[in-house]
Amino acid sequence: MPDSLLGIQPIFNRRREIVAYELLFRSPAGGFEDDPIDAASATTQVILNAFMELGVERLGQDKRLFLNLNETLLESELIQSLPPGRVVLEILETVQITPQLIAAAQRLVGQGFALALDDFVYTPAWDPLLALARIIKLDVQGADRAAIAAKLAALPRGQRLHLLAEKVETAEQFQDCLDLGFELFQGYYLARPQILSGRRPPANRLQALRLLARLQDEGIGLQEVEQLVSQDVTLSYRLLRFIGNAAISQGRPLHHLRQAITLVGLRTIRQWAALLLIGSLEDINPYSFTRALTYARFCQLVGERHCPEESDRLFAVGLFANLDEILLLPLAEAVEPLPLDPEIKGAILNHEGLLGGVLAQAKRIENGEQASQIPLAGVGDERLAAYFLESFAWAREFQRQVERSAAS
Repeated sequence: MPDSLLGIQPIFNRRREIVAYELLFRSPAGGFEDDPIDAASATTQVILNAFMELGVERLGQDKRLFLNLNETLLESELIQSLPPGRVVLEILETVQITPQLIAAAQRLVGQGFALALDDFVYTPAWDPLLALARIIKLDVQGADRAAIAAKLAALPRGQRLHLLAEKVETAEQFQDCLDLGFELFQGYYLARPQILSGRRPPANRLQALRLLARLQDEGIGLQEVEQLVSQDVTLSYRLLRFIGNAAISQGRPLHHLRQAITLVGLRTIRQWAALLLIGSLEDINPYSFTRALTYARFCQLVGERHCPEESDRLFAVGLFANLDEILLLPLAEAVEPLPLDPEIKGAILNHEGLLGGVLAQAKRIENGEQASQIPLAGVGDERLAAYFLESFAWAREFQRQVERSAAS
């Protein structure tokens, strides 16, 4: 399984505090620059690694992220999918300034993105973008105080822009830039680029994970569930076959998903779709699938019989409790990017609260340990053990039905 790689270089304020990171393409050969890949492809790979594979949450939610763009990407829909409050779009000095580029920049600013002009050298052609930009980056590599002052003097007057000195290489340069009024700083003197890396799950597991998380949303309605499941042709087919083979349809032919949802109920369809998704993943360890099913059903049973208002959330806690085995990632890395309720995440990762307490019982029972007390009246060790055995039997039967559905 190949690694996801991402280069980052910190950006500092005048107090030498990190306030942002520039995201850099990291080639498999190990370089940051002078790679044969084109700018658009490099930035696309940076976006995928940062926002899908590795998770920019690792850099801290309070840090802005600078991203290099050429005209192709600036005008693409890909950029509009990024969080505008978090991302600063750096327009490269090599772009061709056209009416289309200016219009794209205006749209992005209107959506809340901040623009920075990279390696800026002023000519009147840049005036429309200067009116939109918030940050100017000036390359000070090898420049003394007089040369840096000359770069500032060449800027048009009256523009209220933040100045960022990049490629600051010495303490003297840093002090000169401070004295000349720069607000942001980047360069080898302050910090060299670093590498973030992580294991990349197979593509079908990432897609399934996003769908799984969406299916757990309590606010999801019939129409969206139908739409989500329909997007995965294999899942929709297997779901219909499963319902038929499980004798739920009572001999009635099922022609479409909405009919199936109406027959068995929205809640049940959501949960079955989630379980079938996990079972359909490529190369999943059968034992990991059994554990996921058993934990989900055990937590759900405790909820149904002792705290019905928490039954669905307990199902989600049990279902996601073994994501590390399914995605082959550390559990915190697998769970963190998912749009799950914070209480569900806390229960999965740290066994917090009632939800986490129920999950902890499943782990203890499976490991042959004595169960500890959970804050539910009348739920003792013997009853919990019986629930776990019942859940394991249910998981094995569910797997057999899934196998029959896949074979038919």
